[in-house]
Amino acid sequence: MDILKRIGGLIKVYQKRVYLGLFLQLIVIVTLLLAPYITKDIVNQVIPNRDMARLVPLAAMLMGMVLLRAVANYSRGLIMERVSQNVVYDLRTGLYSHLQELPYEFYDHNRVGEIMSRMTGDIEGIRNLIAGGIITVFDNSLKFIGGLVFMTFMSWQLTLALIIIAPILSVTAWQFNKRIRPVFRSIREQNAVLNTRTQENLAGIRVVKAFAREDYEEKMFLRDNQELLRLNLKATWVWSNFVPLMEVMSSLCTPIMIGVGGTLLFRGEMDLGTLIAITGYIGLITNPMRQLSNIINMLAQAVTSAEKLFYYVDFGASIKDDEDAVEPEKFEGHVKYDHVTFSYGGRDVLSDISFEALPGQTIAVVGSTGSGKSTLVSLMGRFYDIKSGSVEVDGVDVRHHKLKPLRRHIGYVMQDTFLFSDTLADNIRFGEPDASMERVVAAARNAQAEEFIDHMPNGYEEIVGERGTGLSGGQKQRTAIARALLINSSILIFDDSTSAVDMETEYEIQQALKRLPGKRTTFIIAHRISSVKNADQILVLDDGRIAERGTHAELLKQHGIYYGMVRDQYRDFEKLTAGGNA
Repeated sequence: MDILKRIGGLIKVYQKRVYLGLFLQLIVIVTLLLAPYITKDIVNQVIPNRDMARLVPLAAMLMGMVLLRAVANYSRGLIMERVSQNVVYDLRTGLYSHLQELPYEFYDHNRVGEIMSRMTGDIEGIRNLIAGGIITVFDNSLKFIGGLVFMTFMSWQLTLALIIIAPILSVTAWQFNKRIRPVFRSIREQNAVLNTRTQENLAGIRVVKAFAREDYEEKMFLRDNQELLRLNLKATWVWSNFVPLMEVMSSLCTPIMIGVGGTLLFRGEMDLGTLIAITGYIGLITNPMRQLSNIINMLAQAVTSAEKLFYYVDFGASIKDDEDAVEPEKFEGHVKYDHVTFSYGGRDVLSDISFEALPGQTIAVVGSTGSGKSTLVSLMGRFYDIKSGSVEVDGVDVRHHKLKPLRRHIGYVMQDTFLFSDTLADNIRFGEPDASMERVVAAARNAQAEEFIDHMPNGYEEIVGERGTGLSGGQKQRTAIARALLINSSILIFDDSTSAVDMETEYEIQQALKRLPGKRTTFIIAHRISSVKNADQILVLDDGRIAERGTHAELLKQHGIYYGMVRDQYRDFEKLTAGGNA
């Protein structure tokens, strides 16, 4: 019921239209309830007395009710369909906006394919409930109650005979709901699994083909698809066990009513018109009984669909602006980490990190894979919240910064280079959509991307494929660097962003950065010593702690971890040189 109440909350803004739809359906129900009563009068009064003067208006009334019912049905259908489409539009838009606000942590634990499944199939389940379910429940409820009232008014004996069957139907319906709902929940979950499998396979198709794993992927897809088939067949089995039983019991009402009514007629306790009218009401009463299984089925599907969607909605944006969040008058790029500890999944990833980066300085972060380098720089934009300590940007703790202005002043070139399926120019101006073409070209030139872009058939208007398909690793990285440079931020973060670029191009990029006007605090994460040796300060991370710090020359003198990294990288060169001299 809580889920249904929340679905009801979605249509609150459209409640006037819904009430209009219900009113139109009420007109339909009233005409259906009056028709047998008028028929009774025709059979009992008009036909025996051959009263043509009364027959014509009664027949016209029945005809008018048919036309009125048709118009009301048509109008109600349009209104409720528009309401359902608007609600789905609002829900999808709101959910998409909410997903934009959710922290990295949410996407670390929820797969893209599953989210896509919720945004499509599950939302459609809610739309079906709003478009037809509300009216169906309202319609069948009033028909059943109205039919009982009219029948009771005409013959309490027939009503009593009918009521005896109702509890049996109610228990059967309750058992049906109890069995079918868990199955529908499993079907929705398995649909999400299958969609995730498909999305990941297609996104990684080049890897699949490179390792000749097509057969394996087909086998895994077949396994998940077979599980979905099994669950759907299980739902069919539950359906086939309960629905025919409910159909039989509701269908038995007609012969029972006719049998009892016929007996009363023979005894003179009921007239023919009343019996004929009651047979009309039997249809109004038994049809909701037949529809009960469909209603339960529809409600169960809508509820199971809504459960996961509301889970996403209830997953609060844990990282958001504080009530007293501020925005510095000027961003200068002064960064300070003060005894920062960060935990993820119950494990400390960074421990007691302290350092300061003055405006214009270059800070390099090196260390083994998994030592916490990328996590360290991600805390600067408050993509995760720390466990203890503080991270300050320009004298303000990032937890008290306004998030969007803070992140706009950090140019981030991520380790996993992502480009959108758009033109190269629009990918570069992604952070500033209104940037002029001159600024786009300047950013590309400083990132050493101009050369390969000029050789593209359409230049800056060349459309790259999904995730940058069609570009080499180095071309994607240079495009991403240009994107970060365009926003002219006070802080630049290069997270292993030149790993696919040759050393000569990397050197040219470094020189171009030095020529840029204004001060920028630059953070460089890299494995190449050539990328970090000119930094003002090098931080060496080991198991989430700063094991060493200093300049390139200072660290070499320590003969520690950094010294070992340098020796490892240049050992092959020394061997090659020694071999050549020999």
